[in-house]
Amino acid sequence: MEEDSVSIWPRMEPFLLGALQVAPSSKLGLHYLRKMATYVRTREGSFPMLGWPMWRHIACGKLQLPDDLAWLYFETFDLLQGHTAEERLEWAECLSQCSSKTELDQQRSKMSVDTLQFLLFLYIQQLNRVSLRTSLIGEEWPSHRARSPSPSDRESKTSSQNKNWDDQAHLSFVLNHLAEILELLVEPGHLPKSGQSLRDCQVSVTIIPSVYKFCPEKKTYVGHTNRENCVLAYSYIIVSQQIMSVSLDKCRDSLVILGPVETSVHIHSCQNVRIVCVARRIIIGASSRCTIHSLTPTRPLLLPGNSDIVLGPFHTFYPSLEDHMASVGLAVVPNLWDQPLLLGTEDFACFRLLLPAEFNSLVIPFQMEGDTCEVPGGLPAPYQATLEEKQKKIQSWQKTVMEARLNKDQKQQFEELVTLKFHEWLLKSGNRKEIDSLIPPQLTSVPAKCIN
Repeated sequence: MEEDSVSIWPRMEPFLLGALQVAPSSKLGLHYLRKMATYVRTREGSFPMLGWPMWRHIACGKLQLPDDLAWLYFETFDLLQGHTAEERLEWAECLSQCSSKTELDQQRSKMSVDTLQFLLFLYIQQLNRVSLRTSLIGEEWPSHRARSPSPSDRESKTSSQNKNWDDQAHLSFVLNHLAEILELLVEPGHLPKSGQSLRDCQVSVTIIPSVYKFCPEKKTYVGHTNRENCVLAYSYIIVSQQIMSVSLDKCRDSLVILGPVETSVHIHSCQNVRIVCVARRIIIGASSRCTIHSLTPTRPLLLPGNSDIVLGPFHTFYPSLEDHMASVGLAVVPNLWDQPLLLGTEDFACFRLLLPAEFNSLVIPFQMEGDTCEVPGGLPAPYQATLEEKQKKIQSWQKTVMEARLNKDQKQQFEELVTLKFHEWLLKSGNRKEIDSLIPPQLTSVPAKCIN
């Protein structure tokens, strides 16, 4: 390696989990971030650590960003930090004790982040910036920017649509914008003067490794499920363990039950999928006819392109669930499953909350060791009341049948009638396909060829 060479290895986590999959505000462009970099260095208590009050002042007062969006960026960046599970649980406990917006703001004011890291985090939101020129005429040719070869036009198109999951797109982004990234890191007095290139300035390169370390180095499991080429009628995916992050892309006709997800669940281009999860963040984009039952301390993020999204409370458990939740720092409160935040869209008709009358419990059909014997945190009162009412009807029906004192023939006729009505309900409700998918496929036997 040459003496003056530099090796750059962009980490996937900031792009995969931190870059919001929507075109960023123009106020997060280089021009405004340069001003912010200079501003925070001249304000006491803003450098090298930036607190929530100062960021809100900059975002809402200077950049004119909505308060919800300002907190979303701040909270998302904190999600990428290497907090221990104990620290996460302690923070959740503090938030759960806030009974007013004033108390919540006071608690948030205790949070601070690394200023330079946060500047870079805001800058990489440009990953999903839409270029009008490129969208109209395609990539400039010949292109002087670094590009990674793609095996086919189809794969290239897919990568451009899912840049958060494309590590080559991450590398290209850093290479194409390295000079601008460095500008945000240097001291104001070292910025290039008119006509002077950035490489002539004195830049402290030793800061780069620490700035790019958004996530702690540890062994993690990242799930990415794509059922685009599957031919199954209906799929059941159950993961009863802790997961760092999950991406569901182009899934259809599936039930997905996840163990506690330490960071985020990304749901993209899915149709007729039911997701049941405990996760720190849930992001839904370009999906339709999906139902999400969740327990989450952050507001579910709804991106453009959604339709017929139903949000419901988390409604299942398995014996080791609470132990798994504690191991990744997820508590039962606060739980904001019913307070979605729309980003990049104002289509409030794209979602609705699950009606209590539509609610049913969900049982995970596995036996394992553990102490969890009910839904963590319980169910919201209207949904719990629905289950209790259904249980009363079942008990009343069972009592009526017992008191009828049917003879053997009458019992058989009654069972046949109940079975018939049950199958009619399965067809009418659309649940027949779920029952059918539980039947294992029959193996086709190949007759042996006779040998004389």
